Amino acid sequence: MSTRRVPTDIAIEQLLADLGLVGPTAKEARAVLEAEGLTNPRKQRIALAKTRAVTDAIDRRWQRVCHNCRPRAVDDGRPVITVPGAVCSMCAGSNNARAVSALIAGCRAAGIRRVVVVGGSPNTRRELAELIAEELELRLVDGVRSSNRQAAKSDIAWADLIVVLGATQLAHKVSTLYTRDPEARQKLVTTSRRGIEAIADDVTRSDIVSGARG
Repeated sequence: MSTRRVPTDIAIEQLLADLGLVGPTAKEARAVLEAEGLTNPRKQRIALAKTRAVTDAIDRRWQRVCHNCRPRAVDDGRPVITVPGAVCSMCAGSNNARAVSALIAGCRAAGIRRVVVVGGSPNTRRELAELIAEELELRLVDGVRSSNRQAAKSDIAWADLIVVLGATQLAHKVSTLYTRDPEARQKLVTTSRRGIEAIADDVTRSDIVSGARG
């Protein structure tokens, strides 16, 4: 009985196409890989184990963004190229990731670095933490567990922005610790929408985030 061979390499042209690079850009990308020592002019294939290194080399050279994310591309000297949403380096085709990416960009432009999110289901809080990752400092407050004024005061003093998820799992006794605090009101956004994309859009368009940039 024969065993199926697991591929260990891939055509360089295909790997670049998988990153959204075709035509003249793919030729430039090939030169970048050669300059980085990841391949040489004689080779047509590359080890799959080098995929991460190839992606990193390409993303140091270009910003690969989809049409929706292009307006939020960072002005850092790298040329911007438009790629399909599924291979966008900002959202990877995810509406949630795209919306959170816009939120992160908006917060940075407004000088907001520390964000407290109050409420939300465990899944919502987990996905927010994963999407924001290290881009912003984040505190997530469980909206159904007992909280106290001292803890809320600490969050309020620490935060640049406080987001209260009013339409999610959120007890009144927890939300009012933030919504009724005079200091918190100066940096408070309350949203009654559900879902990561809608929540992120509300915060990005809020006066505290968009108004600070204006």
